[in-house]
Amino acid sequence: MDKLLAMNQITKSFYGVSVLKGVDFDLDYGEVHVLLGENGAGKSTLMKILCGAYTLDSGSISVAGRPVEPAGYDPRKAEDAGIVTVYQNFHLVPHFSVAENLSLTRFTRQRGLIHWKTVNEHAREALEKVGFAIDPRTKVRDLPVSQKQMLEIAIALSKNAKIIIMDEPTAALSRKETENLFKTISDIKSRQVGVIYISHKLEEVKQVGDRITVLRDGLKIATLENRDADMNRIITLMIGKEVSRTQRESAVDTTGDALEARGLQNESFPSPISFSVRKGEILGVTGLVGSGKTELARALFGIDRLSAGDLLLDGQLVRINSPKKAVNLGIGYLSEDRDTDGLCLNMGVKENVSLVFLAKLRSLFFNVTAEKHTVGDLISSIGLKIAGLSQQVKYLSGGNKQKVVFGKWLTARCRLLILDEPTMGIDVGARGDIYGLIRRFVEEKDRAVVFISSDVDEILEVSDRILVMVGGEVAAVLDSRTATKQEIMRYSTHVAQGVG
Repeated sequence: MDKLLAMNQITKSFYGVSVLKGVDFDLDYGEVHVLLGENGAGKSTLMKILCGAYTLDSGSISVAGRPVEPAGYDPRKAEDAGIVTVYQNFHLVPHFSVAENLSLTRFTRQRGLIHWKTVNEHAREALEKVGFAIDPRTKVRDLPVSQKQMLEIAIALSKNAKIIIMDEPTAALSRKETENLFKTISDIKSRQVGVIYISHKLEEVKQVGDRITVLRDGLKIATLENRDADMNRIITLMIGKEVSRTQRESAVDTTGDALEARGLQNESFPSPISFSVRKGEILGVTGLVGSGKTELARALFGIDRLSAGDLLLDGQLVRINSPKKAVNLGIGYLSEDRDTDGLCLNMGVKENVSLVFLAKLRSLFFNVTAEKHTVGDLISSIGLKIAGLSQQVKYLSGGNKQKVVFGKWLTARCRLLILDEPTMGIDVGARGDIYGLIRRFVEEKDRAVVFISSDVDEILEVSDRILVMVGGEVAAVLDSRTATKQEIMRYSTHVAQGVG
């Protein structure tokens, strides 16, 4: 019997860089085939080729025994072949009703008018197929996340899908909602529909999958039967050989905390979270998508309000209810989107570096010459490569832009820096410069850094201790001298439990 899906020797390159290197992948009728791999492994590229968003360079695809012609293959033809994707970020129209979202491309018309009674009846039938009991006239904006997920699945099935790709479908779901989703997937399988399931949560992979395929660096490393897939083996296949790293000499002051968080709670942290950042320490914070890393940074800087808990800065209880209050207390924040949140792109380097420092001045008057000298000295110390102080920031490279943001907080004389993905989109050389700046920062008296990154290798290299987050909770606090990439991944994917 033919496979429901067969992808053979798929290759794809972008600008001369090989992303997929002869990958084979197949799917049986009524099967959940899990696709695993680290960021950059090739999972998304392979699925975008299947969905018609990308064109393959070489290889072949067949669905239910019928070859797919590469010429002219696009998302519409993929959908006509029965291939539908349920994305992590919902593709729904919020102000439309459930029924309207289900019928967007195929409204039932009579004499040129939409026949709403028929539209709603068809919607009820589609919702019943996934056990989703809801009034189809309900606006999508009024649905909780779990019901939006069910609606996406109902839409997929209403298109007579043969293959459903689920991309991180439980990223925003509670445990109970995840269990309900798994029941729906089981029902989908009983109809001989195939599911390609992409997730970083390894414990749910074991629960829902029939087979597991691991990609790494654009290569298919292995395909395993779920019953034979040991967790340690899966992790080893995903990350390969453990990478060695250089450990910095720690300047941590074990006698005092720069920041202590006690029982913090808000919408992102339903359970109280507590941790500390010691003076002279780089506390690494890592976790998968939806773990709460960025939300933690925003709460510490006063962007998102806390509903409960206490923050102590240098042992003193403080209330940080706005970024202005955080800055006045000596806290700096480098967001993951530096262009939008960290820089004034049309302004010069000098103005950007001075921005926070000037905002903190109590006087309307300041010494322009002194400002110029201060910024000039800073630029020299951080190795910023620019044509001049007036050069517009938008024309700088990613690495130099990040140095400008870093310099802005240095001139503001911060004691605590919160850095969210500080090396995102930066080349290897500039990364080394940023690491050096961070290390020099914490070597000065009473300073500390919260270093947030999704790159586990980076976290291991830069941090003194590592806080691993899962679902808005602290899963573990590890000593970077003894922690391994494998151990961090176990905690990140719920495989291990408890706090170290």
